[in-house]
Amino acid sequence: MPRPSAVALLLALAAALPAQAQDARRGRQLYETHCLTCHYEHVHERARSRSTVHSLEDLKKETALRAGLTGLRFTREDLADIVAYLDQSHYHFGQ
Repeated sequence: MPRPSAVALLLALAAALPAQAQDARRGRQLYETHCLTCHYEHVHERARSRSTVHSLEDLKKETALRAGLTGLRFTREDLADIVAYLDQSHYHFGQ
């Protein structure tokens, strides 16, 4: 389990993710490689009332938090690409 300082660092990185378009194709590859082992993709399609993601900022924070739980080291670019993929494929906040 990641240390609290590692989770705090990931959350800080998520907040600093650039608003510009990232590589959603690469984000999909990262997501399918590292994220689908814990949950299936339809989790992003649940009812808004059951979701913790209601904005692009929420999506960035949740992505960083969940990435921290994997025990892997994701770069800022990795996180930005995963966010770009999830935004384009499921959330449509218009990153």
